[in-house]
Amino acid sequence: MTQIIDLSRLISIDTKVFPNSLPPSFIDWTKIDVHGYDSEMLFLSTHTGTHMDAPSHFLKNVNSIDQIDVDRLVCTATIVRVDKHNDEYINLEDLRGVPDDISNQAIIFSTGWEHEIIGKDYFSHNPGLSSELAEYLVKHKINAVGIDSPSVDRGSANDFPVHKILLSKGIILIENLCNLSKIPQEKFILIMAPLKLKNATGSPIRAIAITGQNLGY
Repeated sequence: MTQIIDLSRLISIDTKVFPNSLPPSFIDWTKIDVHGYDSEMLFLSTHTGTHMDAPSHFLKNVNSIDQIDVDRLVCTATIVRVDKHNDEYINLEDLRGVPDDISNQAIIFSTGWEHEIIGKDYFSHNPGLSSELAEYLVKHKINAVGIDSPSVDRGSANDFPVHKILLSKGIILIENLCNLSKIPQEKFILIMAPLKLKNATGSPIRAIAITGQNLGY
């Protein structure tokens, strides 16, 4: 039986954001009783909630979010479930059991950190990938890396080595995923749809998992 699972966080004025970032603002713009229709203006960082990082987030003269090929936004994904705590690395050994033939796929790391979002350490001490693991994923030419923490780098990694390793090879990064525990199988189809924002370094996305038999993966 096919299941469609929303992996995206709700964006609201209460959405938790990175330190020194402003929370989202929704500004009423028109009113039905005045203009005949309702609408609103939205102000937020392009790295709010569940979002995609483009290579230009950390590098010069590379693709921005609008330049990512649309055929990369739907792909086969493999979920890797590894419980991690404050500032722990996701290491190469955590990938044991995942086949080597993962090129052009997404690897999604479910660490359990999504449940820490109400805590004070969510942004500052999240788990993240080791540089060794990032280099392995580059070698295997994967399409995307996703994680249920706010960053693929550990919260204490102020120099962002994993971002730089992966983005320098054009690998898409998806951060702040949720509901990964609802995915019932190891492989699924991942849809990750950013807004087509000219020259932007990222975009909030609607991330969707499609599971079930006969999906072609």
